[in-house]
Amino acid sequence: MSKRSFTSMCAVTTGFLVVVMLTGCLSSKQASSTLARVASDQCDIDSSGTSGYVFHPVTLAPGSSEDSLLRHRYGERGLRMAQAVGLTPLLVQTTRLEGRQKPDQPTSNEYLSLRQKLTDQLQLASFDIATAAALVDCDSKRATLTATLLTRRENSREKRMTISAITIGAVSIIGASLLNLGEHHVTADWLHIAGGLGEGGLGVLALRQKPPKAEYRHPRNPLRDIWNHPKTSTVFPPLVWYYLNQPKSGNSPSLVDVLRNRWEVLVSLDAGAKRARKHAHREVAYFDDGDTYTAEELTVRAAMLGQLETEIRLMNNDLTILLNEIVRPIAKR
Repeated sequence: MSKRSFTSMCAVTTGFLVVVMLTGCLSSKQASSTLARVASDQCDIDSSGTSGYVFHPVTLAPGSSEDSLLRHRYGERGLRMAQAVGLTPLLVQTTRLEGRQKPDQPTSNEYLSLRQKLTDQLQLASFDIATAAALVDCDSKRATLTATLLTRRENSREKRMTISAITIGAVSIIGASLLNLGEHHVTADWLHIAGGLGEGGLGVLALRQKPPKAEYRHPRNPLRDIWNHPKTSTVFPPLVWYYLNQPKSGNSPSLVDVLRNRWEVLVSLDAGAKRARKHAHREVAYFDDGDTYTAEELTVRAAMLGQLETEIRLMNNDLTILLNEIVRPIAKR
């Protein structure tokens, strides 16, 4: 092979690598812009006007006459929801009116008016639950989307490095073969060595690459109140916060305690995985105003948000149980 041909081949190869790298840089800039926009997109959901800020939870005193009256009339789950929504005073009135109601007499207007208030407040409560669930769902989807973009960036980087390594290997093999045909054995050997060094260098570089990260802010953090367990929540409506702090039954732990125990396991598993990969151990601020996240850390955050959203949406089941108990015909009680 002539020197001109060899030079031309090297120029074409270099040009190809430059094009690959430039294309990768342009794609990386576009991906960075999209990533920054998604990571900074806050969930603009205003819960200040929800019914929970008007109707506050009312807890029954254990052993009181009202407590005994309602526990003979309503189930455990329905009564727990009634306390969260603040319906117990109305339920006491309707239950007493039911006791005085005679089967052969029409239902009193007072009873019908109280029933209407109950159903109206339950409907407002459903809006509170939907608002809280939407806030958590929005944050969860944002974390998942940001993690997906970070993963795509890492995959794109690995793909570019793989293409470069394959190109270097192919050029060194073809070039060395052509040089051997032209009896330039020493040059061919050096080209083999250069190609091997290039491939090896790219391999080592790929192994030493740290996962990409993104600045991810969450000043209105739904996880924080569960983790820190304040007396009053600044994120959730009062009825949702009351419900999450009550045991499901008997001496069972509250939903807040259950969620926190699950999250402690998730956080410890995440930290253990980092130590196993010999990464610098760094505590991620899952429960603060934000941090620099990797895709894996965002996936952990999304998992915690998903568990919280599930528990909030399950409130609708207890709400339905309570509504069914309220609207049952008196004759069937």
